[in-house]
Amino acid sequence: MAQFSKIQIHKRDATAGRYCGEGIWGWCRESCSAFELPKGEGFMALTRRIAAEFDATLPELYDLYHLSDQEGTWEVFPEQGLFKVTTGTGRSWYAPYGLVASWNRETHSWLWGWGIPANHRVPPAVLTVPRRLRETGAIRGWRALTEPALLVNQHEAWQLTQLAADASDMPLVYRAQVNAVNLHFFAIGTPSWSS
Repeated sequence: MAQFSKIQIHKRDATAGRYCGEGIWGWCRESCSAFELPKGEGFMALTRRIAAEFDATLPELYDLYHLSDQEGTWEVFPEQGLFKVTTGTGRSWYAPYGLVASWNRETHSWLWGWGIPANHRVPPAVLTVPRRLRETGAIRGWRALTEPALLVNQHEAWQLTQLAADASDMPLVYRAQVNAVNLHFFAIGTPSWSS
């Protein structure tokens, strides 16, 4: 995601045409500039509705599946498309998952899973979720879902992840720190306890 290394987040009163840390923006590699994406008809209403549904159900699901436990661990098995959580008490569950995107908290750069370069060797099984959402975006003309790289804040990152999870009938969303500045956002299917 080096193409975002020169992006600066400007204060709210910055001049027009500059990313101010809010709104969904695209990135033009040729001109090395950001541009605000048009809100497609119905996109924001759908985003708000799905976010409200997830916000209502996630606290109970996080408790049920111990995703909030500080003592637990998580791991992924990309080739199998499985996400595993082991709770602090030693119980484990598995669920199918999709790698929705990678997000850089310093630059606000969002790279859809399907936009990750091939040399990163992300297995196709974990890209089904973001690809399905991309298809929906293409049908409806929603560029936020079809541009490979975006600029979004953390709240918007969660909303895009919730959209992807909803499009694939997955009840959970999760994010995990993968290095000093990058987080991966996941959609997770219904867990099955193994122990």
